[in-house]
Formats: sequence, structure tokens, C-alpha cells
Amino acid sequence: MAVRSSRRAARLLFAALAASAAPVALIPSVAQEYVGVFAEPESPTDPAPAPVETHAWPTGPEVTRGTFYDGGETPLELQPHRLGAFDTANTLPEGTLSLYVGQKQTFDARTGTGNQAYFGGGRYAPTDRLTLGFDFWSYVDPVVAPIGGGYPHVKMEPMAVSAEYRLFERGALAGSVLGSLEGYNRLNSSLYGGKATGQFVGALKAPFTLDMSSRFQFHLTPAVSVFPDSVNGQPFYGTIASLGGGVSYKPSRRLSFYGAVEVPFGPGGNTIDGSGNYVNVPVWTVGGRYNVSPKVALDAFVTNSVGMTPATGILTIFPDGDTPLLGVQLTFTPGASYPESYRGRPAELTARQENLQHDGFTLGSPGVLDPLTFAPLAWYGGGENYGFGTSVGISRDFGADIYYERYSLDPSVDPALRPTNEPRYMFGPKLRFLDQNNGDPFNLSARLLFGRSSSLVGVYSLEGMASYDVNDRLTVSANPRLAGFGNVDLFALGGGVNYELFDGLEVIAEASAVFGDSDQATWAAGLRYNAPNSGISVDVSATNAIGRYGIGTLVAQDDPRFSIGVSKSFSLR
Repeated sequence: MAVRSSRRAARLLFAALAASAAPVALIPSVAQEYVGVFAEPESPTDPAPAPVETHAWPTGPEVTRGTFYDGGETPLELQPHRLGAFDTANTLPEGTLSLYVGQKQTFDARTGTGNQAYFGGGRYAPTDRLTLGFDFWSYVDPVVAPIGGGYPHVKMEPMAVSAEYRLFERGALAGSVLGSLEGYNRLNSSLYGGKATGQFVGALKAPFTLDMSSRFQFHLTPAVSVFPDSVNGQPFYGTIASLGGGVSYKPSRRLSFYGAVEVPFGPGGNTIDGSGNYVNVPVWTVGGRYNVSPKVALDAFVTNSVGMTPATGILTIFPDGDTPLLGVQLTFTPGASYPESYRGRPAELTARQENLQHDGFTLGSPGVLDPLTFAPLAWYGGGENYGFGTSVGISRDFGADIYYERYSLDPSVDPALRPTNEPRYMFGPKLRFLDQNNGDPFNLSARLLFGRSSSLVGVYSLEGMASYDVNDRLTVSANPRLAGFGNVDLFALGGGVNYELFDGLEVIAEASAVFGDSDQATWAAGLRYNAPNSGISVDVSATNAIGRYGIGTLVAQDDPRFSIGVSKSFSLR
């Protein structure tokens, strides 16, 4: 078990760090810095405005087309506002709206995909000095290790509203005050005497931030979080005073690293030990951020904190607070005034390039749909495999997928490799790092899908999607994939070919070598017809994979099965 735990920890950590930082080191063009973006002239005779001046970040080729932004940096190109759940004195620029969503995940799993805390929220800055926030997170799982000899189930869903006001900024030193009011939407566990309602908590913090240089900051945050002393007659966290320190380092506009430690000193306790007593242990976070675009950032961090609101960030995973969690967070700052990409205004897509945005039969496409474009898809195949869902474009290099699928029930499949016989939902983000159509050497994206069935069996999959357009008709692709649930881990290295026979008719062939808890390769081949100027596509395929998405593309059955799919793309713009 220790070997499998270490193996899974290494895989998850590598996957998160690779998704967030590796593109910077691997591809020189993706590390280009945004220097200045020009407004389009109001008429053919009007001169374009002068480029935006920026300070001493490393620079690359100038971007000469795009949406005009009159500030030197977008909000995501500044020092981070929060380091995981650790609050700093960095307030957001006036008018900024920042939305985030993410998950914390244990490295090991007794069942399903292990223990998770899902979280989300946002920040809005009506002025440079005031930042308003809302946060929520949800933990619905057993504890990670025995408490009192058992694994009690915990349902904990806090929601919070907060405000941070910058009191002063004198030279390199800034100070602010932050307060939050929070309530539990759900709180239910035998640890707390069953279901509890009407429980309110709050926090008061006084963060200080010191600029040690233009790229390095030191943070000090004294805080107090107030919880009830008891719930349903059972002890609860009580009042927790703490002192935290952190550092953040930003070597470029697109990359930053950070770490923080908070030390609680009572009188309450910020975790439960194996005997059910409330005790205090330090809370730590180490991570980094990579800006996929000026509007979209991906964080990867490791922490022992389970909470994400201002008050609950001091709470650790139970029991004992000695279990690390891997956190992944996606942050999006909508707003037409920010540049959409580090590559400037996109070139117009040809019909062929639009068709290549569709996923294959087992391999995903690195294409990202234009903002507010949807591509609903439905399919049915042998073994009673069926599914439906959609891809959606949110920003230039940022999209999302959500699908509902039942995998093939073919009896030749090892039951240990099929997560469940029930249908399951899958959803997650898609991020594009390279775009051949706009000057990069090839196309590169990554997609992360999480899902559950009605019996709450969780499955994850991470897919890297790379392709190269050899010419106007031939595209080759390579797709490394990682998927798993419970104690099952599967890896695959897939390759594919898409060739357009004539306008709209494509022949697609895919194959994947599979490793880990199965070594049976998967393959798919078929035809797809994209009706011109309609957004409609129809495909027929044969495959030995039990599914079209997620871990189903890595699990093979003995005999081929056939499938038909229909898709319709449309835009709300």
C-alpha cells in the first residue's frame, strides 16, 4: 500500500506541476511576454495609439493586434492576492472581477478517487483600496485516517462573504484589514453530534505585505477565526488566533511561486486528532501559478489546509493535519479591456480548422472553441454505451467540457477496470498553451475531467493534446493520458491521424498504448462528415474502447463495437 501511495502521489504532483509550469520551459514561444497591445484605429486614416509602457519584465516580440488595455499589467500579472487560502495585503485594481474554482485532493485513495474538497468563489474591487469577496467549499467524504477507531463521514460546506480594505501603502509596505461573515450550508457528522444548522463563523485579519524587490514580497498576517465552542453538545473548533508568514516570487508576468505557514495558538484548536480531541498544528502551503493568458491562470499547490474561506483556511484535513493535499485552482478575470491572449488578435479560422476543434473518437482535440461557442454532442454505440454533453468556449485559450456517459457493458472487460455500470457525469477545464494557427510551432492543450456516478464512485482523467497540421488536409496528433479511480491507475500514449478526403469528409484513425493496471491497447477508426456552413457533423466509428471520454478511452474490450455520433456547433456572439 505504501508503494502505491507513493506512486500515486508522484503521479498527481507531476501532473499538476506539468500542467501549470512545463509549457514555459518546453516551448520558447509560449514564454513570450505581453509588451503592449494596440487599439484598432477608429478609421483607416487614424493612427494607432502608442504602445502601452510597462516596467522591467523580460520582453519578447511585440504584440501588435488585440484589444486595447491601458494598464501596464492585467490583474493576473500582478503579485498574487491570495496564496492558496492565505490572505495578503495585495488588493486588486479598481474594476477587477476575478472568479476561481478548484479542488484539493489527497494523494492516496481507499475508495473512489480519494478525499476531495471542491471550492470556488470570486473577488470584485470597486476601488483600488477595497476588495469584496465570496467563497465556498465542500467536503463530503470520510475522514482520511481513523478517529476513535473508525472513519466517520463528514459533510462540511461553508459559504462566506468578505471585505478587505487597504489601510495604507507607504513605500514598500502595505497594510490592510479583512473581515468575513460565514455560515455552514451543511454541517453533518457523528463528530458533531449529527446534523447541525444555523452555525455561523467569521474571521478578522490584518495582513501586511513588504516589497523586498520588484519581484519578491514578504507577507505577515495576524488573524483570528471564530467558531462555536460546541455543536449539538459536542466540542467544536472554538476561537483560533494565529500568526502567518509567507513569501511570493514572480520571475515574469506569467509565472509566480509562493509559500506560507500559519501557526495557530488557540484557545481553540484547528484540527481533530485521532482520539477526537481538538488540537493546534501549523498550516502550510507551497505552490505556483502560470498564466495561460492575460485573463486565465492555473495554480498548483500542496497544503494541509482543507478550508478556503477566510475563517476556515486555518482548518486542516482531519485527523491530525499531517495529510498533504494537492490543490489545483483555475482563475478567470473576465473583462473586454484585458488582452485575450499573448499572441494578439487571432487569425480567421478556415472551415477545416473549425472542424478540427471536434474531439476524435478516443483522443481529444487541442482546439478551443471561440468565446460563447457551444458544440453539443450525442452518441450511441455497442455494449449499451451512450452519452451526451457539450464543449464551450469561455475565453480565447480557455474552455470547458461537460459530458454524461455510460461505458460499454461488454462482459469481456475486467470488472476491476470499469468504475461502475452506471452512467456518470464528467466535467472540467480545457486550457490551450500553443496555437499553430497563430504562430506557434504546433497545437498544445490540456484537459482535466472529474466525474462521479450516482453511487458516488469518483474518476479523474488528465489529457495532454498535441497536434501538427502537416498541410491543409493532414493533421497528426499525440495524446498522453492519465486516469484512475480507487487503486486503479492507467496511463496511455495515444497517436492519431485526421485526413480530409474532400471538403467536410474526414477519415480518423487513433491508437493508444496503455500502461499501469492494464496493458491492453485501445484503438478507434471511422469517418466524420461536417456539413458545410451548418455546424452539423455526423460520425461513424469502430473501436475496442469502452467509452468516448475519460478513463473509458483507456479500457479495452475484446471485440470491436460500433458507434454513431451527432454534433451541432453554434455561437451566442
